[in-house]
Amino acid sequence: MHPIKRAVSLLLAVMLLSFCGMFAFAAETEPLTITAPTDCVQRKKTIPLTVNTQDAVTWRSSDTAVATVDGSGVVTGVKPGTATISASTADGRTANYKVYVMRAKMPWRSLLEKHQILGYRYSYKGDYYYTDDKDCWQRYFGFNFAYDWIAPLMLFEYDYVRVFFTYQGQDWMVQMWKGQYGMVFYGSEVGLYTKPENEDAATKFAHYASADSADYLKIGTELRRQNLLTGEYDLEFERPYDDYWWCSGFVPGHLRDTTPCDELRTTTHITFKDAEMSRMFAEGLTECGFTEVRSQDAVQSDTYFRDGADVYLQWQNISQAANSHVVQTAVYGTVGFWGFMMMLGALFLMLISFGGLGLGLLLLI
Repeated sequence: MHPIKRAVSLLLAVMLLSFCGMFAFAAETEPLTITAPTDCVQRKKTIPLTVNTQDAVTWRSSDTAVATVDGSGVVTGVKPGTATISASTADGRTANYKVYVMRAKMPWRSLLEKHQILGYRYSYKGDYYYTDDKDCWQRYFGFNFAYDWIAPLMLFEYDYVRVFFTYQGQDWMVQMWKGQYGMVFYGSEVGLYTKPENEDAATKFAHYASADSADYLKIGTELRRQNLLTGEYDLEFERPYDDYWWCSGFVPGHLRDTTPCDELRTTTHITFKDAEMSRMFAEGLTECGFTEVRSQDAVQSDTYFRDGADVYLQWQNISQAANSHVVQTAVYGTVGFWGFMMMLGALFLMLISFGGLGLGLLLLI
C-alpha cells in the first residue's frame, strides 16, 4: 500500500477508535437519576425507586425517622415529614429524590386541601397549614406596626425582621416572621407590603397595603427546627417557589423557648423585579444585621447571597421584636388614648384574621 494511503488509513482508524471510546465513556458516565411512580407515601406504605443503571447502588435516607429505604430502593413511610433518598454507585455518581410521607386522609384535612376556609389551607404533601394568599380576605387589611406590638396579647411570640426600601415610586416593606402562634402552632411567614412613596413615616403607625398582583414576587422558603437530641435542624415544611405576596406555613406544636425563637431557622429565596430592587433589599438586610457572603453555598445563619435579581438568605438569631413586650406593658402611656384605640382595633382585626386558623386547629388536630 502507498505510504500516504497507509497513513490516512491509520489516521482514520485512530479517529474511529477514539470516537468509539469517547462514546463508550460518555455512556458509562451518564448522570445517575432516580424515578418513581410518585413522591408521596403514607405511613407504613411503600413506593419503589429505580435508577438508570445496572451497576450496584447504595441507598440511604436522610431521615430514617421519616422514611427508610432498603437495598433495592423500596421506600417505607415511617411518620409524616420529608426525607431525601440518595443513591450512589462505586464510580462516584449520586442522585437524590425527595419523598413526602403523608398523614392518613381525614375529612377535615381533605376539605382544607381542596378549599380554603377563612383564608387557610392544608397540604398533605409536607404536612403543614398555610395561608392561601391568592384567596384570603386578610389581604384587604394590609399591615400596621401595631399588629406586631399587640401580638403578645394573643399569645403570639415571634421574631420579626422588617426591611424597608423605595422602588419605582413606592415604599416597600418586606417582613419576615418566625415563632409561636398561640398555644398550638409554630411557623414562619414572608410578607410583601407597599405604600405610596413618603406617604407616612415608617415609625408613626404607617399603614402598608398588601402587595397587589403586579407586585407579587417569586418566593420559596423552608422552615427548620433544631432537634434537641441530635442538634441538627429538621425540616418542618417547605413552601414551593412561586408568586406570593404572603408566603406562610404553620405546623402543630410548641417551641421550647420563644424569646427569641432561635430554635427555628428559615431559608428563603426571593426573586425581585430586577437587580436594582434586589440590591436595595440586600442593603436593608445588612442594616438589619445580616452578613453578605460570596456564594449561595456559603449561606448560613443570618447571612445572604445576592445574584442579580435573586437573594438567598438564612435567618435564625436576628430579631427586631426584642422590645415588643416592653411596648405592650406600657402601651397606653406611650401612645396616648387614640394610639391605644388604634391598637385595640388592630387587635380586633388580628383576632378575626387568625380566628380562622384557630378554628381550623380545633377541628383538624
